[in-house]
Amino acid sequence: MRHLVSHLLYIVWDATEIVEFTRKHTARVHESLAEVRRIIEALVKRRDERRDGFVKTILKAMRTQLGQDVKEVERVLTKAGIGQSLARRAVQIAEQKGQLTLFCVIDALTRVIQETNNGGDRAEADQKIGNLLSLATS
Repeated sequence: MRHLVSHLLYIVWDATEIVEFTRKHTARVHESLAEVRRIIEALVKRRDERRDGFVKTILKAMRTQLGQDVKEVERVLTKAGIGQSLARRAVQIAEQKGQLTLFCVIDALTRVIQETNNGGDRAEADQKIGNLLSLATS
């Protein structure tokens, strides 16, 4: 008899809770359902905690002013490792929207960095931009 083996490839971004559950298929496999239910409920609870934390961070970023004026915001960004040219362009965009909030500046930085052709430069800048959200958690 020939056994068939199937391989699946999953790409999951930002996975934090990974659970592997295996049971030998026997006549009493139904007894494992309570354990499966417990595992799923724990994963759902953890997902909701992460979601709620993310929402709090974003709301705080929407209220957090990065500075009193354009120059101060540019200084904050360059101190965080954002290049002066990129910082200046992003702050101009944020200022046009009338907000120098952390969220608005991160949004502007993300839009400007999308114009970068070099993937490595873009990835490095994206990481620095993402790190700016930590200003909303402190």
